[in-house]
Amino acid sequence: MTRHPLEELLSADAVDILSAIQKGHRAVVDVKGKLAEYFLEKWLAKLQKRGVIEGFYWFDKDGVPDFSIKFRGTELKMECKNIRSKELFKNPPAYKVELQKTRNSKDGTNTRGYRVSEFQVLAACLFNHTKRWEYLFICTKHLRRRKAAPAFLEIMQPVPMKSSAPWRTDLVEVLKKAVIALASNGEVN
Repeated sequence: MTRHPLEELLSADAVDILSAIQKGHRAVVDVKGKLAEYFLEKWLAKLQKRGVIEGFYWFDKDGVPDFSIKFRGTELKMECKNIRSKELFKNPPAYKVELQKTRNSKDGTNTRGYRVSEFQVLAACLFNHTKRWEYLFICTKHLRRRKAAPAFLEIMQPVPMKSSAPWRTDLVEVLKKAVIALASNGEVN
C-alpha cells in the first residue's frame, strides 16, 4: 500500500497523524477550515471542467483571499469560511460566520478585519451544523459593514439556515451578480 506524502513528510502513519489532530482543538478547527476549502476546490474544478468558469486558483497564503476565479472574463476573489459551531444569532435565528483574518501584521497592528473591497464572494461552509460539506454563497456587497468604519466588514455575519436572498446555494448565480457589482463600481479586470 502506498503511503500518503504527508505520512512521508511527517515520518508517521495516517492513524498517528489523525490521532494527533484529534487531541488538539485548534488542529481540528484548522483541518475543518482546510477541508472546507478543499471540497470547494473540488466543486470549482467540476465547474471548470464543464466550462462554467474559465479557471481558478486556490491560494494558501495569509493575507490573500482563498480563491481567485475567472468567470466571464472577470477575475473574482472568494473567501471560504466555516460557520461557527455553537453560536447562533437569535432574532431571526441564523448561523454565524466570523470574518477575520487569522493573523495580524508582523508589526503588531490590527489587520485582521476585511475591507469590503478585498473579495467579491463569500462561501460559508455549513458543515459545523449540517455535517455536510455544503455552502451558502453571497456577494460581499450584501454583507454587513462596520458602523464606525464602513470600508470594513462586520466581524460576525448572520448566515440563514437555508438559502434565502441574498444568500444562495448556486455559486454561478452569485458569480454573475458579483461580475455585475464589479462592473457597476468600474472595477472590472
